Amino acid sequence: MLLGDLLGTEDLRLRPLVLPAGADSRTVVDVFTTDLPDPGRYLAGGELVLTGLVWWSPGAAETFVDAVLTGGATALGAGEAALGGVPDELVELCRRRGLPLFAVPASVSFADITRRALATGRPVGRRLLAVLAGRAGLNRLLDVAAAELGEPCVVLSPVAGVIAGAPPEDQAALVRAFLTAPRLPATVNGIRLLSADAPDRHRAVSWFVACPAEPSDADATALAEELAGLVALERARVDAGRRAERRLADQVLRALTAGGDASAELRVAGIAPGTPVTVLVSAAAATGLIDEILRTAVPDPVVGSRNGATIAIVPRRDADPLADVLRAGFATVAPGLTGTRLPTGLSGTVPAGPALSAALEEARHAAGLAAARAEPAAVVTADEIDSHMLLLGSVPDEVRRAYRHRVLGPVLAYDSAHDAELVATLTVFLDHSGSWSRCAEVLHLHVNTVRYRIAKVEQLTNRNLSRFDDRVDLFLALRLSGPSDRR
Repeated sequence: MLLGDLLGTEDLRLRPLVLPAGADSRTVVDVFTTDLPDPGRYLAGGELVLTGLVWWSPGAAETFVDAVLTGGATALGAGEAALGGVPDELVELCRRRGLPLFAVPASVSFADITRRALATGRPVGRRLLAVLAGRAGLNRLLDVAAAELGEPCVVLSPVAGVIAGAPPEDQAALVRAFLTAPRLPATVNGIRLLSADAPDRHRAVSWFVACPAEPSDADATALAEELAGLVALERARVDAGRRAERRLADQVLRALTAGGDASAELRVAGIAPGTPVTVLVSAAAATGLIDEILRTAVPDPVVGSRNGATIAIVPRRDADPLADVLRAGFATVAPGLTGTRLPTGLSGTVPAGPALSAALEEARHAAGLAAARAEPAAVVTADEIDSHMLLLGSVPDEVRRAYRHRVLGPVLAYDSAHDAELVATLTVFLDHSGSWSRCAEVLHLHVNTVRYRIAKVEQLTNRNLSRFDDRVDLFLALRLSGPSDRR
């Protein structure tokens, strides 16, 4: 749609504030709604950028406007609801930069603008929009698209699987291709994959559309793009419905982390006092992903971010394999999580109420132990923590690091300088109760080599490994070491 046509839509009542010469003939190819202070990296060119001005401050305006211009956006629409109008400073800045700007009345939703901007004059495009507007659902939307394309389309989520449509035979391959494609849309084995979600949402938790693709068929390509845009609107509608849940989750976690039992807040969130629950703690970056994973298996989880961590309170059913659900979810999206670590800890099951505070601490300790494991998305449960590891998990990080350095520091330094494998030998020696022969067998060494290495450890640490208490000191120091220290 042309920008001028959109601004001329009477019932939207959009008010142009800055309209450089020729701007009304610019084409709107997509719509991006954001309140990020710097949205430039999510823009590909031709977008209509809509913002509620939540980011607004005079000092932030220049960064935002320059990012929109650098991203090649067609125009900027500013909502009047948050500030009661569009600041004069923003109007003047857009005028100087030559960025088309219009005001969006508080009574007009961004979703309505998006539908109009993405609407097409083609009969099929109008039918797709009518289906969505009529709340007929995504399956009916796919039926209309399939009738035009001659083959079915499907809406997928890496975590939740099929959102709408029939499950494809190569679903796992399509998910992997979507997660790893350098750019989207992408075509894999004759299937076109298009993102159907907010541009700033991580692919691991995004919806996407898979449609048959013929590179030479421009109409089919355009139809697939229209379909993906409309599915993205439906996804936005789902997100809007979850906003109340997120607000409730914030209230629950605020009360819990402040030391209260959060019973009243939990009751409002749908979890009655005494309900069996498990507390989960993970990295802050995992909030959206864990929310998606839990919703596939658990009714009404409370998931949010608090104090730099993801925290969830998860209602439990009998024999509900929560750790397995999380591990499977992490494994599914692993191709799209390169370089990301999501250590996750689970408490034991407790009744909702005062016991949650202790369960939260238990989950935090388990998450700390998960962070020490080599796998990037390790899941540790309370049942996996034996007695000494539970004790170590309760020790502050700085104390753990100091103890490890004091006991094992000279050995680690010697290994680094001489590649002597003293730490590896010590680990196997203690794991086999100080047996020289068994240690030599496991390491494929002569027993005298093992004796020499252990003697060197004793010399460097000033400890005698024939003494039980010295063995315990070194055993605990090894357990406190990171994965790279134990190689």
